[in-house]
Amino acid sequence: MRILIISYFFPPYNTIGAVRVGKTAKWLHEMGHEIKVVSARNQPLQPTLKLEIPRENVVYTNWININALPELVLGGRSQVAAEGFTPKGHMRNMMCDLGKLYKTVLNFPDGQIGWYPYGLREARRLLKKWKPDVIFASAMPYTSLLIARQIAHEYHLPWVAELRDLWTDNHYYQYSGFRKHLEQNLERKVLGSANGIVTVSEPLAETLRRKYTNPIEVILNGFDPLDYKEIKPMVCSSDDNLLIIYTGSIYEGKRDPSPLFIALTLMGNEADNIRVEFYGRNIESVRLLVKRYGVERLVSVYPNIPYEDALTRQKEADVLLLLLWNDLREKGVYTGKLFEYLGAGRPILAIGSQDNVAAELIMERSAGVVAVDPAKIAEALKRWYAMKREGKDFSVDSSRFTDLTRQQQTARLADFLARVIADNKLRS
Repeated sequence: MRILIISYFFPPYNTIGAVRVGKTAKWLHEMGHEIKVVSARNQPLQPTLKLEIPRENVVYTNWININALPELVLGGRSQVAAEGFTPKGHMRNMMCDLGKLYKTVLNFPDGQIGWYPYGLREARRLLKKWKPDVIFASAMPYTSLLIARQIAHEYHLPWVAELRDLWTDNHYYQYSGFRKHLEQNLERKVLGSANGIVTVSEPLAETLRRKYTNPIEVILNGFDPLDYKEIKPMVCSSDDNLLIIYTGSIYEGKRDPSPLFIALTLMGNEADNIRVEFYGRNIESVRLLVKRYGVERLVSVYPNIPYEDALTRQKEADVLLLLLWNDLREKGVYTGKLFEYLGAGRPILAIGSQDNVAAELIMERSAGVVAVDPAKIAEALKRWYAMKREGKDFSVDSSRFTDLTRQQQTARLADFLARVIADNKLRS
């Protein structure tokens, strides 16, 4: 197959969306498919991801940064790349309110809409000399889908929309009123024109099936075992503390580490054997919570680190922390981080509801503990620490998750794209 991938997020820019699409492109290429990618250059993200397909297969375009003003206010692009759009200081609440108003008016349908004319132009240039069998567009941002829809219409090509998160049904969707009405209409127009839709879990797929008649396929995030091949085996630290690692962004008010911090306070002096490290973007709220609960001696918060370094820290951890939003609307949400954690082979401490696909996967595969009660979290920490002190192995065998590798999931995607192409030919 000849596949045109349209995705704003793509390596080398380090975000979970870029990891997913980059790995998808890698494995499609490894399977012998001809891949071309249209993406954006100079993103406000750390350029630390490895590009795993030939450089000549990727076209990086310019784009208009409609969020240049907020970037400037928050300290510039390098600051935003490291820590995200997170205000600090005593005016933090007011800045958050102003930021939401700014996004409501100018980020329609998202903050990457300034990429639309450039991505569209480069896709047109590419198709003058090369014709794909199918277009695959990944969202977020939804601007990628707008480009794919237009190109598919102009060149009479089938296209598939990937929704890593739902659009206006997204559990983090923050707009209402006229803005939501406009965006719902746009979503119906865009997704209704797709020849197929891909999403990351069965509950999200069911939501889409209630709205659309398009073929819909579930493709999980997965992990790449080759990412861990070069990482040296973990060496226990000399102080024998139980090391808990979190890597990724924090969604303030939605994914909350507070139960862990409360558990540490309940443990009293026994908590002195625990160390927690956070690495990521948008983690200013964690610093505030650490102070609130008085656990500064136990918890360290660091800026975002390159993807390969994050995998190394995951592998070096005793326990990996996963934060779930304790809300029924997150029932169908896997995070890409969950699959990375499975690949790292360390037990997972998931904080949040057990009634969602991520928690169910952890429990079904015996990959860790899911809890929201601080007392139960404290019990798990004490048990893991005792096992470490006694020299017992409590790692998780990642070879049990071979069906969850990115290679396996991308093979399923390739089969779906082939069916979409065949169905389109039958209708033509």
